Amino acid sequence: MRAKRWTVSILSIILILSFVLAGCAKSGDESTNGGKAAKKSGKYTVINIGFPSSGADWADGPLAVAKVSGYLDEYLHPLGYEAKLTGFTGAAPAIHETLTSGDLDYAYYAGFAGVLAKSKGIDTKLLAVTSFGSVWQLAVSKDSKINSLKDLKGKKIAYQRGATPQMYVLKVLQEAGLSEKDAQLVNSTIPEGLSGLSTGAVDAAVVSYGQADELIKQGKAKVIHKGIDADKDKFYEPNVLIGRTDFVKKHADVNVAIIKAMLKAKDQIKKDPEKYYELSAKKSGRDLKQIKEVAVKDLNIGFPVNLDKRYLSSLKTIETFEKDNKIIQNDVDFKSWVDSSYLKKAQKEYEQK
Repeated sequence: MRAKRWTVSILSIILILSFVLAGCAKSGDESTNGGKAAKKSGKYTVINIGFPSSGADWADGPLAVAKVSGYLDEYLHPLGYEAKLTGFTGAAPAIHETLTSGDLDYAYYAGFAGVLAKSKGIDTKLLAVTSFGSVWQLAVSKDSKINSLKDLKGKKIAYQRGATPQMYVLKVLQEAGLSEKDAQLVNSTIPEGLSGLSTGAVDAAVVSYGQADELIKQGKAKVIHKGIDADKDKFYEPNVLIGRTDFVKKHADVNVAIIKAMLKAKDQIKKDPEKYYELSAKKSGRDLKQIKEVAVKDLNIGFPVNLDKRYLSSLKTIETFEKDNKIIQNDVDFKSWVDSSYLKKAQKEYEQK
């Protein structure tokens, strides 16, 4: 009898251990319906959202506010999910590589990059336009004798080809009544362009807001054009939230939750924009003056969180530009790319609460 009891006890222990080990193995596996990127982390399945970063862990706009204010947790935790935001200093190319590998579920970045990715075969869905504005400026060197846009004729201008700065500089030239052939366009990184301005190697350079401030303080440069002050429908660019198609289709509730969190964040920004600017300056490491310099006055335009015709038209203009300049070869099928069903549901649920 004692031998039987020992046998039963040993079998019971083995059975219990097998359940424990199976449970541990399961918790360490990828979520069965979470795609490759979504993984279990303690109580919640982590979804991964990538954004471009200059080094600061700050995504900016409604998504960033939704994260720091706890709105993403508020809407995702009841579903068993948690959002992890990851900054990519390699910007769009690094984000696209990670989307392709399946290690990102969503990307939150410039519409220029979103259109490029879709055209090049990265299978995504456009879920929302999250912001609309321009951070680009044209800085000129002190010795360039450039005092107006018309003075750009024959001048050497640094810009980054294959990205938004290229689109910006060509629009600036167009505004001056000039064409690409009327100036000497030099493909370079922004740091290289700033260095060229400092040494006089180039006459002008496309920069993001605040990047030329040090040269301006030194009396070596000045800004003669700001996208933020120009024609909105010509110079403003949408930022977008896109998701991997396979993940998006399996996670309607997650898509809706993220958009609801951004809608709530947008309302918070509108309620107290000064608080948002201060938070953005603190988190990004930017000067508050720089943040406010590129702030869109009408916050409904600046942070739409929708898929209205104005923003889709802007994205289609970007597609045309990318095709005309041979940045992309294939058309983007906007009818299949845009999926407004999650946005509509999020808006309805958010408004009813």
